[in-house]
Parts: sequence; structure tokens; C-alpha cells
Amino acid sequence: MSKKITFIGAGSLGFTRNLVRDLLTFPSFQDAHISLMDIDEERLNYSKLMVEKIVKAGNYPTKVSATLNRQEALDGANAVIITILVGGVQIWRHDIEIPKKI
Repeated sequence: MSKKITFIGAGSLGFTRNLVRDLLTFPSFQDAHISLMDIDEERLNYSKLMVEKIVKAGNYPTKVSATLNRQEALDGANAVIITILVGGVQIWRHDIEIPKKI
């Protein structure tokens, strides 16, 4: 039975791309249903295209769907990954500035 893995905040392109690529390196996840959800339709569409390219390049039997509806994305999910960043640059700027000082 295929696993459904839901990404909430899938419009976070870098996180979504890297997590999907990593996830699909595991054979047990290659036939998963990846459900993408975001409140920004344009970014969600870019994420869907990007994930579909990864799936096609790896010739994975992965199903990809995208929705603006959180309940639809969560329905039947076996796992949920949250990639939402609240607060903008001021939240993560120290992750870059502090190591640059060392």
C-alpha cells in the first residue's frame, strides 16, 4: 500500500525540493503519494512542477498532488512535514551570521 506524505508549506521551494529528493532515495518511499499544500497558489504550482521533475528524472512511481486545501492534503496522510517559516529573515539570519564570524 502506498504511503501518503503531506507537505504543509510546500511553497518553501528549497525545503520541499531537498526533502522530496532525499525522501525518494529510500526505496520504501519511492511509490508514495506526495501531497503538496500551500496557501500561495503560484508557489504551490512551482513546487508541484519541481517535484514532478524530480519524480520524472528518477523514474519513480510516485504520485504528486497539490492543493490549497489543508484538510484535503491531510486526509489519509501517513506522515506530515511542516515547512512553514513565520517571521521572515529575522528568524533565521543568525543561522548564517554567527557561523560567518567563526
